[in-house]
Amino acid sequence: MDRLKGKVALITGCGRIGNIGLAVCEAFLREGASVVATDILTNDQEEIVNSLVGKSSADRVLFLQHDATREEDWQRVADQTIATFGQLDVLVNNVGIALEGGVIDTTLESFRRSMAINVESAFLGTKICAPLLETAATRHPGGGSIINTVSMASYMPSAHHLGYQTSKAAARMLTLCNAVELGPKRIRVNSVHPGTTHTPMLREGFEHYVERGVWSSMEECDRALAEMCPLKMNSEPEDTAHAFVYLASDESRFVTGASIYHDGGLGQRY
Repeated sequence: MDRLKGKVALITGCGRIGNIGLAVCEAFLREGASVVATDILTNDQEEIVNSLVGKSSADRVLFLQHDATREEDWQRVADQTIATFGQLDVLVNNVGIALEGGVIDTTLESFRRSMAINVESAFLGTKICAPLLETAATRHPGGGSIINTVSMASYMPSAHHLGYQTSKAAARMLTLCNAVELGPKRIRVNSVHPGTTHTPMLREGFEHYVERGVWSSMEECDRALAEMCPLKMNSEPEDTAHAFVYLASDESRFVTGASIYHDGGLGQRY
C-alpha cells in the first residue's frame, strides 16, 4: 500500500466498466494516488465515479470528458488537472480502438482513425503533459512517468487487423523515441503490452468471431484463446493493472524505454 502516495495520475480511456483503464484507476487509488480519469464516453460516468470514490474519497477522484485525439481537449484536461490537484506525476495513455480489416478492405478513413486513436492520442498527451511531468523530478525519486497501453499486437502481425497492428507497432516506437528524448528531464516512458484480457473490447471481438462462425460460442472462443497461451489462461484487467502500478512507482526509477509483455507468453509463440 501507499506505493503511489503523493502522486497525481492522469489516465485516459476509463469510460467503460470492466476495461483496463478503470482497473488502473482503482489500483492507483489503492496505492494512495489521486486520479484524473478521462474518456470520450460518459454514459457510465456516474457509476464509474461512485465506484472510484468508494475505493478512496471524493477529493482524490476527478472524471472528465475528453477526446484524446484533439489537442485543445488535452490542454483543457491538463489545465483542469493542475487547477484541481496542483501537480501531475503520472500519465497513462490508454485509449484504443480495434478495427478489423486487411489492406484490401480497410478504408483510408478507417486506417487513419486507428492511427489517430491509438497513436496520435499518445503523441498529444505526451506533448502537452511532459512539461508538467518534468516538475515531478523534484517530488519523487522516480521522477515523472508516462505509461502507454500498447498491445501484443505491436509484435504479432495479422492479415485481418491491419490498422490495429500497425498503429500499435507505431505506439511502441513512439514510446522508445520519447524515452530517449525525455530521459534527461527525469521523465520515464514505458509501455505495457496486454494480451488476451477480459475487457469489453475483447468481448466484442469474441462476438464477431461467433457471428462469422469461427467458433460456436463466446465460451468456446475464450477456451480456445486460453489454450493458445503457454499459461493456459486469459488475463483480467486487474492483473494488468499491477504492471502499471510498478511503472508509476519509484520502484521503477531506473526503468525507461521498457516494453512489458503482459501477454502470458502468447506473443512469444508467434
